[in-house]
Parts: sequence; C-alpha cells; structure tokens
Amino acid sequence: MNIAEITTYKEGGAYTHVVELIKEIDADFLILTGNTKENGFFKEEGNLYYHIPRVKNLWDVFFINKPGSYQIANKVIEEKNIDLIHFHSPLFTFSHGILKNKKTPILMTVHYLLDVKLNNVASKIYKTFIKRLTLFISRNVDKLVCVNENYIPVFKQWGIAPEKLVYIPNGVDTDKFSPGKSEIKENFKTDKIVLYFGRLHFQKNVDLLINSFKIVKEKIENVKLIIIGTGTDFDKLKKISSNDNDIIMTGFIPDEKLIDYMRAADLVVFPSRGENASFTIMEAMACQLPVISSDTGNAKEILEDGRGLIFENYTEEDLASNITKVLNDEDMAKKMGKRSRDYIVKNHSWTNISKRTENLYKEIIKEKIK
Repeated sequence: MNIAEITTYKEGGAYTHVVELIKEIDADFLILTGNTKENGFFKEEGNLYYHIPRVKNLWDVFFINKPGSYQIANKVIEEKNIDLIHFHSPLFTFSHGILKNKKTPILMTVHYLLDVKLNNVASKIYKTFIKRLTLFISRNVDKLVCVNENYIPVFKQWGIAPEKLVYIPNGVDTDKFSPGKSEIKENFKTDKIVLYFGRLHFQKNVDLLINSFKIVKEKIENVKLIIIGTGTDFDKLKKISSNDNDIIMTGFIPDEKLIDYMRAADLVVFPSRGENASFTIMEAMACQLPVISSDTGNAKEILEDGRGLIFENYTEEDLASNITKVLNDEDMAKKMGKRSRDYIVKNHSWTNISKRTENLYKEIIKEKIK
C-alpha cells in the first residue's frame, strides 16, 4: 500500500499521531504538510515528506498556501501512486482541492475541536464553522475517524451517515513515556514541582494556571511551577510570571529532556479551554503522574475511577484548591499515577491502534476497487 498522510509538520497532536501511527503499519508512506516555509521533498528519520509552503499562518491553526497548491499536491499524489489519502488536518487551503479528488479513497481523522470555551457569540461562530466544515468533509471522504468517542453521537445528530463513522483512539509510546528517576528536582532545589507541557496558546489557558499558582504558594512551601513549550502566548506568559522566581518557563525542549522533567514532577496540570483527545494528558498518565485537567474533550472519561481530578469552574481558586489537595496527599497522588499508567498501557498502545488503522486502510481500498 502507498499511503499519503496529510498533517502539520512538527506541530500539534496530529503530527505526533502520524509519526507514531505509521511506525507499525506495513505500507509506504508520504507525509504531506502545509504549515511551514519548507518546500518540496524531504527525508527525515526514514520518513518521506513533501512540504507545500504556507504564505500565512492564522492563530497557529489555519494555514494559507499559495493559489494552485492543491494542484501540486494532487500531482505528487498521482506520481507516488497513492492508494489512499489520510487527512489529519483539513486546515490548509489546498485541502479543499484534494477532498474533491475522486480518484483516490480518502479518510479523515478528526483531531480538531468541536467546542472551545469562549464568550457566547465567539463560541456560536466557532461551532457553526466547525459543523459546516465537518459536513463538507463527510460528503467527500469514505470514512471519518474519531479519536474521541463522544464525537460520534454529535456527528450522527448533524446528519452524517453512521456507516461513515469509526472510533480509533489516540495512542501513547508507553516505553518512552514511563516512570523513572530524574535529577531535575535536585537541580532546582525544590520539594514539589507542578508541571505544564504543551503549546502556549489562548486555547491552553496557561495564564489561569500561573495565577492559581500564586494562591498555591500561600499554602505549600518550596514548590515550583515549570512551564514547558512555546507558542503565540509565550511572551505574554513570560511577562505575567517574570516577577516570580518559582515559575520557570523553559521554552521548547526535545522529548528526551521533557521526559526527564515529567519524571521529576509531582503533578501535571492542563487548564485548557478546549481539547479533542489530548495526547499530553495521556503522556503524563503513562509517566505514572497524577493529572488535573479542565473538563474538555475526553478528559473526564480517561481520568475517571480515581485516575485524576477534573476542575469545572475555571476559577483561580478552584484550580488552586485542586492543586493543593494533590500536593498535600502523597498517597492519593501515588494511587492516581499507578491507576493512570495501568489504564494507558491497557487501552492506548500504538501497536493496537496501528493495527486497527491498517485494517481500515485495507478495507477502504478494497471497497474502492470493487
């Protein structure tokens, strides 16, 4: 099989999903991207890429490519004898032209959000756009894959045919993301570490965590907040935390170093305004860490049964209260972490998810040939 995976390059959960997914599938892959200034074919770590350069980036979510880019993409797909196109990001301007390609079977994995906690007007506009986008996609693909099972009844309500909908969750590399020893805590000379890692963007709501941490410090001694990542909010967050020596912003760090920080953490917090099926939550769980998350995406489902805590009020006081609760109860924190890792190992291994996806590829290609 020759498969084209269309995704962002080195950015977001969709990219992580693709590079992990294809490791265990017996096929030849082309990864087609549109979110960078790169142009043309490129090989990296055994993977073949074709980059279509972006002209403009809107909010780190929408990527405008030059006119006629879809023709270039379709030409590459034809030259590489692609048997199936697998979309992971429809938010490139060349996507529309590829979705109209009736020669090649297409499926889409839905990584984007159906809901973001915004003001009423902005939320309504966003939901209307997402609904129209999803309905357009559904008319032009053979299958719609949901990484969050809760999306399926919503899509059915919107009028998408049930036979087009498939649930295959995200996965985690549980060998890489695992508990272990770390010297980070000793390096920072601290007793407790609260950790956030991920994009720094309005959606991620990290300013709420920073403000909550100021309340936590009134109740917990010798604690530090470490924020790992970069994004459009980096400078803003750096400014509002600059007068607090107990808040460390590292910027981007590679996975190997990130895992060292995770293994040193006492707690990981994700205060996001909106998620689909968060990789970062599952990676933290795989490292046997207690997690506090906002009630977004599938967080409530994967953190239930004592695997983590959900805060629902989006106030500094509510989040600070939950953080303090976990930091003050080591026994509860250890039990959360153990339950979390056991759950991830059992339900979210890439071996299982890649096999399910490979079977779906074969099924779609076979149906198209008939």
